[in-house]
Amino acid sequence: MRDELAETKVEQVFFNPSSRDVEGYYWFTIPQGSQLISFALETNGQLIEGEVVERKKAARTYEETVRKANDPALLEWIDEHTVRARIFPVPALGSRRVVLRYQQLLTESDGKLRYSYPLAGPGTKKTASIEDFALSVDLGELAKQYDIATLAEARIEEDGKKVTMPVSYTHLRAHETGRNL
Repeated sequence: MRDELAETKVEQVFFNPSSRDVEGYYWFTIPQGSQLISFALETNGQLIEGEVVERKKAARTYEETVRKANDPALLEWIDEHTVRARIFPVPALGSRRVVLRYQQLLTESDGKLRYSYPLAGPGTKKTASIEDFALSVDLGELAKQYDIATLAEARIEEDGKKVTMPVSYTHLRAHETGRNL
């Protein structure tokens, strides 16, 4: 975090338990007031950054690439806060990793700067299975301006400049709205 602007990097790995390649759908809702700044898909061990292309051209390119058995992804806005990526292939008994980054201005209330990470979009009622969840927050110079209040699982490191929370969950309900630092 720098100057009350938080940049969040989300890395997610999806596993395909079936015996055939499938097309995966990745949905993500960014918090209100946030701006999506990048999306990347891991292909052959390398992260490939996405690029902004006109919607119809992007869909056409994605469909053509799928037919050639390449590894494309198509990220599109569903509404003002939600993006969806189509990813092909998610290999049989294999996985794919996506990395998404967004920025948001943090708000201060009663002398507290609040950051909240959304674990689900508004109105989500499905249950998600999250096997591992880890959080690392670099507070930088803000650590000098604020007292840190965290959950019991979080660790404060580097003289208060970094907060980490390595937590392993077997099943976490997707309708939980997030954790506050």
